[in-house]
Amino acid sequence: MVTLPEKYCENIKRILGEEGFQCYMESFAEKPLYALRVNTAKASLEEWKKICPFDTEEIPWCRNGFIINGSTKTEISKHPYYFAGLYYIQEPSAMVPASILQIEDGDRVLDLCAAPGGKAVEIAAKLNGTGLLVANDISASRAAALAKNLQMAGALNTVVTAEAPERLSLYFKEYFDKILLDVPCSGEGMFRRKPDMVKDWLDKGPSYYAGLQKDILKEAYNMLKPGGSLVYSTCTFSIEEDEGMVQWFIDTYKDMEICKVPHKDGFSYGRPDLLNNGCAELKRCIRIFPHIAKGEGHFVALLNKKENNMAEKHITEKRINISKKINKTDKNEWQNEIKEFVPEKYLQNCYHVKNKDTICLMPEETAGIKNIRYIQNGLIAGSFKKRFEPSCQLALSKISDTYKNRLLLKAGDIDVIKYLKGETINIDEFYKGWVLVTVDGFPLGWGKADGCGRLKNKYNTGWRMM
Repeated sequence: MVTLPEKYCENIKRILGEEGFQCYMESFAEKPLYALRVNTAKASLEEWKKICPFDTEEIPWCRNGFIINGSTKTEISKHPYYFAGLYYIQEPSAMVPASILQIEDGDRVLDLCAAPGGKAVEIAAKLNGTGLLVANDISASRAAALAKNLQMAGALNTVVTAEAPERLSLYFKEYFDKILLDVPCSGEGMFRRKPDMVKDWLDKGPSYYAGLQKDILKEAYNMLKPGGSLVYSTCTFSIEEDEGMVQWFIDTYKDMEICKVPHKDGFSYGRPDLLNNGCAELKRCIRIFPHIAKGEGHFVALLNKKENNMAEKHITEKRINISKKINKTDKNEWQNEIKEFVPEKYLQNCYHVKNKDTICLMPEETAGIKNIRYIQNGLIAGSFKKRFEPSCQLALSKISDTYKNRLLLKAGDIDVIKYLKGETINIDEFYKGWVLVTVDGFPLGWGKADGCGRLKNKYNTGWRMM
């Protein structure tokens, strides 16, 4: 069992009491849970329940979340359905923040500390191809992993950035309808699952992270529209980082209020009694303890920014006038070729740029902002050198739904594994040209048939099964 710092144990006893602390400590002997969240942008829950290859049980606080029994993480992460983007592997408690953020069609949403992408994938599914999702992480390497997960999920109208929050707020003043903040924290709730995080706690501790959290909350407030909602979450038990941070936020910004969240099995309530002058509304916050719920430690608060009729709803003047910078469809050769793969409605609703050899379908909202560090701005449709070559991201998005030339494989077929490993596979001779490879009807990627019974593999090299 992991050795926990004495000061940390004292704080947990203060929260749970002696008996609760003993139950908490006993939970360290339990094995970590593996869970998945179904990507409803790809498959409905009804479809999933018919094809689910695992023994699962429902997670009370997430309608599309399931704990997996009797399967290893390797089995879950190497199933063809994972490569088709049908689900995302995520710890059960980490599903709470996105589940309580009520996304509506057309919303502009910011996931400010988004890597590795589990919450962003769920937000994208809820948007259903409408509105805009800006998924950000200050680290470019983490943001690259975030972009990959969104690509595999088939996310549309999505931008991935690697910026400091204060840089983003220059361009998006009072712009977002919804913001999700899963902030950096001392990680106390993950000690059971990741014992090495204890060292970071000893090196830094809650006070270090509390300073970061205040800075992030300040910029998030500036980017949230009046009338908008914000979810603040951590994976720590620290009062300073949890109830204390929410209390500081509503004391600092008087137009922010704590909202009530429907109670679910496994939820515990916030603890205003552990703060000096803690407001009663802090009870509306959610705590998850591993000895009470099937999940690691978590804290979540849902907040709302009161309406202000005097507020101007706009992107700041630093935003470049896109109509002067990027034109809609020109009659270039690549745009004639792309129509084989991209229906006209998607070409009409996006701006398209040929950046070097890459062709992107950019959301109109971000097409003209040039001074942000983008990892990905919109959907990468493919590349164009001598001829257009569609991307794996395009295959995994809904845009490919209308593509007719499909290879229909089953999850148990050996050819599925060979394809995911990047191998050439044998197919019927009547296939020729670009082929969309599918598993049980769900797209995986592209291949190119020679008309003689062989399919040249075009699956993304960096995504191949090892």
